[in-house]
Amino acid sequence: MDLQYERRAWTLIYCALGLVEGGTAAVMVRALFGAQAPKLVVDLVLAVVSSAPAWANLASLAYARRAQGRPKIAFLQPLLVAMCVTIAALALVPRSATGLLLFFVLYSGARLLWAGVETVRAVLWSVNYPSRMRARITGRITINTSIVLAVVSLGIGWLLGHEGPWWRLAIVAGAACGIAGAVAFRQFRVRREEQLLDAERERMGQGATFGLAGMRHLLAQDAAFRDYQFAMSMFGAGMLSLTPLLVVCQNDVLGLPAFWQVLVTTAIPVLVVPFAIRPWAAYLDSHRVLAFRAVHGRFSVGAMVLLITAVFVKMPVLLIPGALLMGVSSAAGSLGWTLGHNDFAPRGEETRYMALHVTMTGIRGLLTPPLAIGLYYALDALQAGWGVLALLLPFALTSAGARRFQRMHLAQAAPPGA
Repeated sequence: MDLQYERRAWTLIYCALGLVEGGTAAVMVRALFGAQAPKLVVDLVLAVVSSAPAWANLASLAYARRAQGRPKIAFLQPLLVAMCVTIAALALVPRSATGLLLFFVLYSGARLLWAGVETVRAVLWSVNYPSRMRARITGRITINTSIVLAVVSLGIGWLLGHEGPWWRLAIVAGAACGIAGAVAFRQFRVRREEQLLDAERERMGQGATFGLAGMRHLLAQDAAFRDYQFAMSMFGAGMLSLTPLLVVCQNDVLGLPAFWQVLVTTAIPVLVVPFAIRPWAAYLDSHRVLAFRAVHGRFSVGAMVLLITAVFVKMPVLLIPGALLMGVSSAAGSLGWTLGHNDFAPRGEETRYMALHVTMTGIRGLLTPPLAIGLYYALDALQAGWGVLALLLPFALTSAGARRFQRMHLAQAAPPGA
């Protein structure tokens, strides 16, 4: 299928997805419902919402199991349509405590549906594009989608600061674009799909499973992938717990309006992605994923240092370079997350490896952001102003993961017997 057509279709779909991006949705929770429920409740919802792109992937096991041996396009298109309809329903949510609950339910539903798309989409890209150019092609698609995410996020952030139903109308418009992209999705093709489906059926016939027992077995038999997932768990937990803390601190410590919060947490990082994705993609196409992650980790830790320092010393100006550097990190993260498991998975096992990968992402996304918010409130209860120290938790976790990636890369690059 024409790559330009695929880019346009995903661009339309991301008009809807941008409305439920983690950082943007977290700011929406504070802006729309901050005065409608107890502050701790609002911020716990904020934390869970901000990490929904991660924890929704817990559904990936079910999606991967159902997608095995089935035509991929026919499987994905209904998920895309249902997701866009669910997003459109967010426009009807009232600004009240009940509205907060409805927002959370609809938002979670949309993210769970998108998790199915992501689980299987990675398989499409792994079979449609050769490994030597897969990252660069994925990067080209990401350029379009990143620009759309940034524009949609900034638009919602700006509309939240104005009275009237404009933010509701924007949600409906974005969802309508997503439905148009989902309809266009029927033109997608999967190269040598029958061979892929035969390989998947053969793996299933050999006993490959997508339950928890199957995941444990996969980790037990593939030590390299197990070590990679352990490092990813530390690294990812830190990255996921940073966003809700940053939204709360921008609100309570720095007093920034919703537009600027969206600018820092979503728009700037996403806008940097199109500029950073191509060099990262070229690097990943010519290096193993551990070498890629070792370099990626340094950028992530540097971005965290700037963002956390901005809060500690109350200098919002430092948020800008921190967000820019976080965008460089996000560009690498999107490629590594989508394609990294292919370094370990044999043919026919791509879906199962991706399912395990995103399930681990889901577990850390479900646990660490609420724990980070709980730590913030606990420290603030001990001494007013101490809550900001909770930002040291994501820094410690991400730094530990980055160091582990570096050690694994050096061990992999070392000559035998060294």
